[in-house]
Amino acid sequence: MNSKAFAIFVGAIMVLSAFAGFVLMGSDQSEIPVAAADSYSLENFKATGNLVDWDFEGLQDVLEMAPENTVMAYWINLSAPANLTAAARAALPPSMGLSYGSQMYQNRIERLAGIYFNGSWTEMHWIKPYQVGYSSLVIPYENYMMIPTGNDYVTVLGKPVLFGTQEPVEKVIDVIAGGLSSDSFSLVGEDGADLQLAALGKGGKEMPLAGAYDQFYLEIRAINGSEERYILDAQLKQPQSGSMSKLKEFAAANNLSYSGDSAGAAVSGSLGQDKLQGALIALMGP
Repeated sequence: MNSKAFAIFVGAIMVLSAFAGFVLMGSDQSEIPVAAADSYSLENFKATGNLVDWDFEGLQDVLEMAPENTVMAYWINLSAPANLTAAARAALPPSMGLSYGSQMYQNRIERLAGIYFNGSWTEMHWIKPYQVGYSSLVIPYENYMMIPTGNDYVTVLGKPVLFGTQEPVEKVIDVIAGGLSSDSFSLVGEDGADLQLAALGKGGKEMPLAGAYDQFYLEIRAINGSEERYILDAQLKQPQSGSMSKLKEFAAANNLSYSGDSAGAAVSGSLGQDKLQGALIALMGP
């Protein structure tokens, strides 16, 4: 999402907040049964039509919902230490879920993902389902109910909830309904990291490290849930000399280990909370 699009996005937040009070929270909140803390049943949405029902434990699950032409995707555990979520908010592309998650739903967003394709994006938000009322303000697509949330944005209920503009959200629904998903991200690791991000060099100079590689993959995890230290692992597949040099310089500046050749390059090691945000910004930059 570019800065101009995000400016429009932010301008719509007041509309979204007011509309959400009617559509996503219902007209009388006192009558809404909130899902129990240990309940994630889709039935708690009390909604008609198909609901998204997909695993959402890490980036691999996200990519299975992403269209074929996806060039970048990330997944973040918003229950991770606040230092990590703050660093992600500063470094990742502008995100409604990261910036305004506490205002979008009755229940907080616990996990969040973003995918980028065709010059656009879709977000995925994992919340505990609760009863939603939306009357006739709904756009059916493949029997999924897209609820308008102001300025061309729509929400599709489920686990996870889909959020974005109508056409990109439809592309994600196409994949969920049985269409082809992206299969170009071979570096993505197993579930378990608090933040995972993958990008393809074909996405151009807007990708991390200016896209000078075939693939980029980054994961960060808190050490034993601590807010003080984090493990960072970053990999490049078929890097160009420019991205290799940047990664090597990054490793030296942060006292991390580096290895690399024309087939691949990697950086790994631990970071203190004081270096976390700067490191993530450096890796996400051109």
